[in-house]
Amino acid sequence: MAPDDLRQSAADAALAAAALGQGRRLDLLSLTLLALALAALLLTATSRPTATLLALSAAAGLAQRYFAFRCDLDARIFTYWANRWSTLPAPDQSADLGAFDRALSLVFGMQVPPSAAPRPLAERIRGALRLLRHQSLALALQLASLLGAILWRLCQTGAP
Repeated sequence: MAPDDLRQSAADAALAAAALGQGRRLDLLSLTLLALALAALLLTATSRPTATLLALSAAAGLAQRYFAFRCDLDARIFTYWANRWSTLPAPDQSADLGAFDRALSLVFGMQVPPSAAPRPLAERIRGALRLLRHQSLALALQLASLLGAILWRLCQTGAP
């Protein structure tokens, strides 16, 4: 691979890592909302619709945690690649991606045919950013259902 292409791959990986790093902020907000939903479920007497909305908020919070874990893992991997590919002498990007795929197969049991060419970096970045979108959507569902529970409770108590 030409040095300019490798430099571009390093920049692409660094940008992907930076974007995925934003998931940490989403995760912190989600953890706060998860604590609120669980506290409300455990400490207050709630009606069935309110409890359902709180449980939905908690479930969305747990889904968000999964996506946050995956985004953080991918951010670390892309950071590693960005650092590695920006050094001289230029490493073999294809060999790095292939070794990573074999490691996925070994560590997580993912089925990667040994003769298959490694997935291109752009495809990996798109997949990682899709995880960040899923994390954001889970957080949005978590927040919406928590707000729905609060509004339902306010309507039921006749609060102004």
